[in-house]
Amino acid sequence: MARYTAELISLYNQALDAVEQLEKFEFGSAPVLTGYVPVQVSTRRIFMFGNATDHPLLGETLISTSDLVWLDHNARIARTVSRFYKLEAKADFPNGSLVSAGHLWGRVLGDEELQCMLRDKAAQFRKLMN
Repeated sequence: MARYTAELISLYNQALDAVEQLEKFEFGSAPVLTGYVPVQVSTRRIFMFGNATDHPLLGETLISTSDLVWLDHNARIARTVSRFYKLEAKADFPNGSLVSAGHLWGRVLGDEELQCMLRDKAAQFRKLMN
């Protein structure tokens, strides 16, 4: 875990705190992500690739998000290190396939694998904060 900076550790834990206070967040301002797919890149970081709408910095374009912290397909909400996203249609890529968004390539993660990895990563980052 030494590859993580103190800043990333702090941001990741702030994002986890935001998920724990989900009921306080106003999702009307959250950008929408359509045609999204969760992936793990070669550095073992987990992102989402997808088409953003109403992104506060990027507008409407194909993006790779910041590190994915939490995702709930049923609630159609995801949290990255930097923000919440409202989720629309998930892209239909086979688990394990390689996809590209710009300069990043990632391996598509299945829902069960993704949730396990996110839980493990959250536990690691919480431990790093102590």
